[in-house]
Amino acid sequence: MTKIQFPVVELDNNKFQVTVDLTLYSKDVITAAIYNFSHLFYIHQQTDKSNPNLVLVIFESKDGNTITVDIPKQFCNKLIDQQLRYNINTQFGYIRDIIVEEAFNPVNSK
Repeated sequence: MTKIQFPVVELDNNKFQVTVDLTLYSKDVITAAIYNFSHLFYIHQQTDKSNPNLVLVIFESKDGNTITVDIPKQFCNKLIDQQLRYNINTQFGYIRDIIVEEAFNPVNSK
């Protein structure tokens, strides 16, 4: 496997592995990012036995096509996107909930 630096990405012809740091990304975020690639890959995730703050995410091509360096980069970008969505929802999600609640309140007639 060829190794690309930060985050640790190991490439093979039809599979790759990304090591994700749990101090940067939550488990829910990792799962959400993985889901975006589930139509293209068989995906497995596991905690690194030597470091519980790391999650190993292994992707294997479903169609046997050769994997290029762009695909792990896309996954890393998706991690950032999902973490940002998660952070915004955590910080401001209550506002959305208030708006939805108001939208579905019955209208008082006079």
